[in-house]
Amino acid sequence: MNPSVEVISNRRNALFVAMIAFGLLSIAFWLTPSSSGLGTHHDLGLPQCGWILAANVPCPTCGMTTAYAYTVRGKFISAFLAQPLGLALALATVIIGVFSIITACTGRSFALFYYRFLTLKYFILTCVLALLSWGFKILIHQGIL
Repeated sequence: MNPSVEVISNRRNALFVAMIAFGLLSIAFWLTPSSSGLGTHHDLGLPQCGWILAANVPCPTCGMTTAYAYTVRGKFISAFLAQPLGLALALATVIIGVFSIITACTGRSFALFYYRFLTLKYFILTCVLALLSWGFKILIHQGIL
């Protein structure tokens, strides 16, 4: 592939990623976060969580939409209480969106930066954080915290 064609392709791909990231953040801004920490997704026409209906236990993603909606408003404590991993993912979405815009405008690739965090230890760390976040959400939902 011609180097100039590759740079154009990288810029186009980065712009596409930026559009997705900022599209997600725009939807989160459009939504009104639920003060209960759950249920913001109902504004999107989605049903109530089946796990809560069946066992009164939130699923691993319960509170994610609410956390995104709080994060884009700068209410990080409320976002953390809604879903800690949701706060982290929303912040990661902002970072990815910004880096993608930089790549789309300058052609500078952040691939080496991304590859640094795509190792097994970071994957395991993310899984552990997801489980801890889910446990935290269960404790909040049950009124223990």
